[in-house]
Amino acid sequence: MAQQAPNNNNVTPPQTHPVKRFFRKLFYLLIFAAILFFAGTYFYYGTSSKEGYSAGLLVNFSQNGFIFKTYEGTLNSGSVNAAGGSNTNNNTWSFSVKDDKVAEQLNEIMRGSNKNVSLHYEEKRGKFFWQGETNRYVDAVETVK
Repeated sequence: MAQQAPNNNNVTPPQTHPVKRFFRKLFYLLIFAAILFFAGTYFYYGTSSKEGYSAGLLVNFSQNGFIFKTYEGTLNSGSVNAAGGSNTNNNTWSFSVKDDKVAEQLNEIMRGSNKNVSLHYEEKRGKFFWQGETNRYVDAVETVK
């Protein structure tokens, strides 16, 4: 007569301690909450709230920062003072540049004599510290004659 294999259907797997199960669930919950937080923050700061053009005289353009180097600039889009006739007020507009090609174009304009430019920008809801000092990012430059 042949031997029968033992029946292992009634064997239960070893149970983990309830405290271990609690902390494992807590750990997974914290990881999930952290992923949601970082994804939400990236989405909020990554979406733009405004897009347009700004034109004027390029006053300042430089590279700033110690570890995270960013390009920062200032545009003077002078406005006419209606009360005083044709006097112009100082109306400066600060911006940041992420793209190295756009930064090189702005550096060339600063070295030249004609500094009147039209800048296409995208304004974000917020900014990360490594992206620049402002939440306005210039992505295209055109000289105005």
